[in-house]
Amino acid sequence: MPNKLGHAKSLIQDLAGYRFKDENVLLDALDTTGLRVQQSNQRLALLGDAILKFIILDDWYPTGTPKGAGNDHVSRIGSNANLAAAARLHGIGACVLTNPGRRGPVSQATLSTMVEAIIGAVYLDSEKDFGAVHTFMEALGLTVPGTGV
Repeated sequence: MPNKLGHAKSLIQDLAGYRFKDENVLLDALDTTGLRVQQSNQRLALLGDAILKFIILDDWYPTGTPKGAGNDHVSRIGSNANLAAAARLHGIGACVLTNPGRRGPVSQATLSTMVEAIIGAVYLDSEKDFGAVHTFMEALGLTVPGTGV
């Protein structure tokens, strides 16, 4: 697990240009086993999901496009399929910590939850710096295209 965490930390830090101060927060985000903390990465994912939506809408709002466009951006960018695809594309999918006996590929829902949890972890570790989170999301392609934000 230490090698996997080291790889994950390096990969995520290189992508985002953000350095984690507390690697335990990142470990909590990657952990889907529930062995470290009872609810595994679920609490961080809930926080990360809300932050993801906030940043998407914050990028969208200045465009002046109708409310439906904002909803569409949230639905498309924040979908399980899109978040899981971003995790796979950028190699983060390989960083998820699962139960040792688990066989087969990691599900789309698990990858999506992990990405949301990492967003929550960046937010907390950066002392609630939305800019750091935005940079990470942008590196994963999870921002509103064409906004230049």
